[in-house]
Amino acid sequence: MKEEQEAEKVLPTDSILKPIGDLTIFEASQFHEDLQSLHQQEGPLELDLSEIDRMDSSCVQLIVASTRTGRLTVTAFSQHIRDRFEQIGFTQFLPPIHGVS
Repeated sequence: MKEEQEAEKVLPTDSILKPIGDLTIFEASQFHEDLQSLHQQEGPLELDLSEIDRMDSSCVQLIVASTRTGRLTVTAFSQHIRDRFEQIGFTQFLPPIHGVS
C-alpha cells in the first residue's frame, strides 16, 4: 500500500521544471517563459531547485508569483536558496524546513 501512495506522488516529467545553474536577472526572461510553459500543464506542478547555484530577487519574485496558483510546489532547494527568500521576506512561499537539502 505504501508503494502505491509513493507512486501517486510522482509527477509526469512535463509537470516538473528543473532549471540548472544560475537564476539571476540575466536568466529571468527565459525562466519566466519556462514557468509559463509549466503552468500550461494540468494538475500539480513542481519546481525542482536542486541544480541552482545562485538566485537573485528577480527570480525569487517570479517563483512567488507562480506559487500563488496553489499548484506549484518548490522542492530540493538548498539553504542558500532559503536564505535568499528570507532576505527579501518571502520564506512563507517555501515548504517547511524539512524540504531543505
